[in-house]
Amino acid sequence: GIRVLWKGNMTDRGDFMLFRESMTVIHQSYGTPRVAYSLRNHLERNHISSQLKIRNKKGLTAYQLLVPRKKAEQAKRLLNQYKQRLEQA
Repeated sequence: GIRVLWKGNMTDRGDFMLFRESMTVIHQSYGTPRVAYSLRNHLERNHISSQLKIRNKKGLTAYQLLVPRKKAEQAKRLLNQYKQRLEQA
């Protein structure tokens, strides 16, 4: 099954914002959630709302980071920049 762990940064439009907009996956990782949480926090600091979905299948846990489709390109750029900074550290 799927469960939403975190609905993200809500805007002035209210709590229903994420349900009106279509969401798209910009990152998926397996095992521990450390990377997904770190990336989600980076998006939040840059004012992009997100959802973290957790799927458990046959003992393997998958973490999917979703953002509103309208913000997907901006979010992907931010995450690529963030990953590059981590690699250089």
